[in-house]
Amino acid sequence: MASRRTPATSAFDDKLARIRALADAPPASPVPDLRRFLADPAGYLVGEAAKVAAALELRELIPDLAAAFLRLIDAPATSDKGCHGKKRLVEALLQLDADTPEVYLAGLRCVQREGAFGEPIDTAAPLRGLCAHALFHISHRDAVVEVAPLLMDREPEARSEAAAALGTSDEEACGALLHLKVLAGDKEPDVLGACYKALLRLAPRRYLPLVGEALGSGDAAAEAAAIALGESRLPEAVPLLQRALATAGASRHDEGLLLGLALHRSDEASAHLLSLIEQAPEARAAAALNALALHRHDDRLAARVRAAVAARGSKRLQRVLEDRFGA
Repeated sequence: MASRRTPATSAFDDKLARIRALADAPPASPVPDLRRFLADPAGYLVGEAAKVAAALELRELIPDLAAAFLRLIDAPATSDKGCHGKKRLVEALLQLDADTPEVYLAGLRCVQREGAFGEPIDTAAPLRGLCAHALFHISHRDAVVEVAPLLMDREPEARSEAAAALGTSDEEACGALLHLKVLAGDKEPDVLGACYKALLRLAPRRYLPLVGEALGSGDAAAEAAAIALGESRLPEAVPLLQRALATAGASRHDEGLLLGLALHRSDEASAHLLSLIEQAPEARAAAALNALALHRHDDRLAARVRAAVAARGSKRLQRVLEDRFGA
């Protein structure tokens, strides 16, 4: 039996349709309508209105966006499930380049626990990370002091985004904080990976040895370090990855090193992977082939890969090639 719409759901759907209509065909002056929707008690609708305001570049709505955020911060979690409205509001303010530190500082401290199977979950973790970036985006004078504690947040996403945000600063203190976080460790490899990437962005010459040392740990942190080195595109990263690969066994760690080389996207890194396809034992050659599949849309490199596999004459490598690069 088809479910019947209640008056409440009908009103919600009608408002949502009107908001989206403003995006598709805005009237001469959409500001009054959007201002009304930004004052709606439903966080989801507020978020959708914020998204439209940003898309239409309506900077005159910045005060309304900020006021809506501060109102939702104080509202019950049921008003804005999943922090949808608050996240959309901050995204809109960032898109409009709004200097609203009161919003970003409030969001940085927001914790919203919602019921779930088992333990309640904190749906505000992505919001805290977003606000960390926002404080650096507006060059807030206390950005480092405010964001640094987030490196010890309960939620890994917030820790990762805090590290990434600190990496966008040019302040040496941020490197010291991230270095300390790496030394303290983290059970989540993604958090360490974010720290490694931030360190290589802040001071590559200083922190390259630190990230390179992590390659020898033989655990998930090693893979995170390999990916950070690859994405850094630093010329010095390739020899570090090559040396680590020379001493690694066939393992997940090995695959992480190969992925790091593929992510580097340099001729030297690609040439090393091609040489492994040509000469390494089949297992490692197949892993190198998998890593190079990242560049399967590069016709020139794909042709070299196909030639290397053909020359090898391995049925196993041919199957991997067909699966990862196409017939």
